[in-house]
Amino acid sequence: MAFLLAVLTSIFYGVFDFAGGMATRRGPVLAVAAWANMAGLGLAFCIAAVHHLVVGANLTPADFSWGLVSGVAGVAGVVFYFLGLARGRMAVVAPVSAVTLALVPFLFGVALGERHSLVSWLGVMVAIPALWLTVQERSRGGRPAMALFGFAAGLTFSVFFIGVAQISSEAGLWPLVSIKLGGLASVAVLMRLRRVPFSLSPEARVLALVAGGAVLANLTYLLAVQIGPFGLVAVASSFYPVVVAILGRIVDKQRISPHRMMGLALSVVALTLIVL
Repeated sequence: MAFLLAVLTSIFYGVFDFAGGMATRRGPVLAVAAWANMAGLGLAFCIAAVHHLVVGANLTPADFSWGLVSGVAGVAGVVFYFLGLARGRMAVVAPVSAVTLALVPFLFGVALGERHSLVSWLGVMVAIPALWLTVQERSRGGRPAMALFGFAAGLTFSVFFIGVAQISSEAGLWPLVSIKLGGLASVAVLMRLRRVPFSLSPEARVLALVAGGAVLANLTYLLAVQIGPFGLVAVASSFYPVVVAILGRIVDKQRISPHRMMGLALSVVALTLIVL
């Protein structure tokens, strides 16, 4: 069940990140993030309230704080990622970010004492080239220094994964609200500092609001790490670039290159090994 939730996490992240990516083509990244976080906050509150009425919850300050930290880390990851794309090349930034996100939480779990079978380790090892090939764009002139932005993005996204994993199951789903509060507060500060306008075109606003549905990915990931091994759940949850690549082919009619096809095939192999 945990790995099914993790796969759903990748699907949700991929779908709603794709919507967010389309919105950023039509408006400032921070404005899109603000609208998405507002939509996510409203949805998170509804989900948490219904769950509280049906099941009950005992939210502690520690759980709420971990949610805030995770929300801030998620926004920081987005900022580093887009800074890298703006100043470097996707061919460098995207694969470094994806591989870092897959590896850091897994190694963190191992450091905390998680033990995995040889098949699981093999799945993780296959996941690394799978993610790299899936998100890599072949281009000339990529500066290796831009890998630092990709690493920073992957590292802060990893903090998000690790932070959410620290939330206790007794907290219910209220931490989803604190995650979105942390993200929205961070975006508001950055918009204020950079004087980014809040307004978006109607089309960009709709896409940004749709991107707020990423809170569903937060939900499935939160549930997955509460019932499954953190390290493997985190790796299985990091395959959202595969979903983005597939949606790019379906929606934008993007050509899938041979190395990306290989990455997609290896992703299926990696997920199968991890589940086994």
